[in-house]
Amino acid sequence: MLSAKQVEPGKSGDIEVSVTPQGVTSLSKSVSVTTNDPRQQVVTLTVTATVRPEFALSERSIYFGTVPKGQEVVRELVITLPSEKPVSILSAQSTDQSVSVRLEPVSDSHGKKVKLIAAQRADAKEGYHFGTILIKTTSALTPELRIPVRGTVAANTQPN
Repeated sequence: MLSAKQVEPGKSGDIEVSVTPQGVTSLSKSVSVTTNDPRQQVVTLTVTATVRPEFALSERSIYFGTVPKGQEVVRELVITLPSEKPVSILSAQSTDQSVSVRLEPVSDSHGKKVKLIAAQRADAKEGYHFGTILIKTTSALTPELRIPVRGTVAANTQPN
């Protein structure tokens, strides 16, 4: 966004650039400005940033590995809430029917850390499983966290 379509010689103007950094930890974006200066008809402005996510995750995804059919596998990760904002976690659910999830507060964290416990159930069907855990928050900036989940349930090769 420009403060004015044209800026008179010797005067200054503002250029406002906005980006949506969701899912990235760093970014670099360029904006080209056209001028009437014959020596420099285009000026390229580059914005570089390191993105600090609003919610910190101890792991970016959950991998259950390859397990035999009939065995439950449990994985945990910790979600750290921003200390300077009054936000909270509302709920968590899995898009994979074979994965159950629950949330537990981390003791001595003063409500700023929550443990996500995900379990690939023992009755999961054989094959490759993938899905997403959707975590709803009260944050306007990050209303939903998405955590990829995957694993493989192998045929049980042990004799009965």
